[in-house]
Amino acid sequence: MTRKQFIKLCALLSVSPLFSQNKERYKMPALFVSHGSPMNLIQGHMYAHALKKITQTYKKPKAILVISAHWYDESTFISASQTQNTIYDFYGFPQELYDIKYEPKGSPKLAQEVEDILKDETFLVNRGLDHGAWSVLYHMYPNQDIPTFQIAIDKNLSYKEYFNIGKQLSILREQGVLIIGSGGATHNLREVKYPPYNKQYDKWAIEFDKFVANSFTNKSFDNLIDAKNHKYFKISHPFDDHFIPLLYTAGLVSKDDKIEHFYESMALGNLSMRCIKVG
Repeated sequence: MTRKQFIKLCALLSVSPLFSQNKERYKMPALFVSHGSPMNLIQGHMYAHALKKITQTYKKPKAILVISAHWYDESTFISASQTQNTIYDFYGFPQELYDIKYEPKGSPKLAQEVEDILKDETFLVNRGLDHGAWSVLYHMYPNQDIPTFQIAIDKNLSYKEYFNIGKQLSILREQGVLIIGSGGATHNLREVKYPPYNKQYDKWAIEFDKFVANSFTNKSFDNLIDAKNHKYFKISHPFDDHFIPLLYTAGLVSKDDKIEHFYESMALGNLSMRCIKVG
């Protein structure tokens, strides 16, 4: 982010109704959450507990911005809807999941402000929340009372550019906005294992998950930007949509931020459920 862009965004946020009601400034953490299967909505109780518990370690956000693996598109679209539908972008699951609605208000004003600072190839659109966002927030904020919106992953960008967008967005943390990257530290659904074989964890998944963990712990983010050179990258992410939210989250990290791995597990033999708190 250039100095000119920084000053402009500060000016925009200073007059936003979202923030002008309270002069108190509190730097929010940022999160990366491996969202895993939609079945975590009704199972995965330890995972759900970890998501609920982490919200007790910081103040209630004024707004939530999610970068989800399930909005992978041609540009950096920004959802600017005031009202949002629940997007059921999964198939063949129990009806119980389709009966869940998660529909907090959006934040059109903040979406516009983000569009103004990101500028290049960004567009405001009307869109609901995909399950990469709402399946996580369902556990974290069940009251659905926090303005929430999403930014799409532009599939045409480089890993360095995703990281730099995270850096640009980091100023929102100073304004009480919780930013969540939602994807997976490993994600190869063709290789997952079902009972009774799901407790046999694949070496490649363990090693790549460790690589992700160490990159955050040591703030070695050039490693993530160059992750395609890792010998287990391709099997861990045959499609990289679930990896990219890690890059946005890495860009949000400041020098003084602490890194906490608040949930670690491996599901279905090789599906990492790692969750990371920044700050």
